[in-house]
Amino acid sequence: MFAVVEVVAEFFLVLAVALTAVLVRAIDSRGFLASAAVGFAVIYGGGLRWFFIVAVFFVLGVGFTLYKYGYKRRLGGAQGKGGARNWPHILANGGLGSILAVWNLLHPGQPLAAMFLGAVAASAADTAATELGLLSHSQPRLITNPSRTVAPGTSGGVSPLGFGGAAVASLVIGVIALSLGILRDPYLVIPACLAGGLFGAVVDSLVGAAVQRKGYCVVCLKPTEALKHCGERTRATRGSPYVENNVVNVISTVAGAAAALAIFLALSSL
Repeated sequence: MFAVVEVVAEFFLVLAVALTAVLVRAIDSRGFLASAAVGFAVIYGGGLRWFFIVAVFFVLGVGFTLYKYGYKRRLGGAQGKGGARNWPHILANGGLGSILAVWNLLHPGQPLAAMFLGAVAASAADTAATELGLLSHSQPRLITNPSRTVAPGTSGGVSPLGFGGAAVASLVIGVIALSLGILRDPYLVIPACLAGGLFGAVVDSLVGAAVQRKGYCVVCLKPTEALKHCGERTRATRGSPYVENNVVNVISTVAGAAAALAIFLALSSL
């Protein structure tokens, strides 16, 4: 009987969190179902502690996005819709975590937990690096060619402030995971999260610089990496036409999960 009550309570908890996110305009209306799907997978596969980690990431992401949002919008690098996440963005950042949680439900294990933390840390680190990088007073440099400066918000552009933000976001995820006892060995939590977050952010920048789609809006003629701008499909000028920002985010989370697993296994064997 208690188990049934717990399952029902978790169901309504996920719905309440997703609905609250819509009401405060942290996600758009279409993002509600995606957010709920991610939440259900994580809470039933990994439990409340895994769900709390995802919630912390979400709050961090929204906070970094809204910080000095007006200034970032004037720069042309702010996220659209007032910073509200849409369903592709939610699935790109939370999809791998959902898959790992379902996998954990079927075959629970510490390596999966480490991969989950790495994936979440990578998403948090990438968001922090992007949002804080826009505020950097020093001109970002292209990660594949450090001698070349680029405009703030350019994919592949990196700055000390952005890299520092990535480290802080990874550390926050690590500290929360440590306090929740996500991994049995507490000495592995912080290294796994830092490795996953920083490596994921670096891979995001590398892919963004090398192959991410870049183009311009056919209406306002501004450069953009989005598939649509001003309600019209944008025109690609370079990069792969199929590798847009959400695809890069997926690659980043996979890289973060892999890095966290590698550190977990390496340190566990010592």
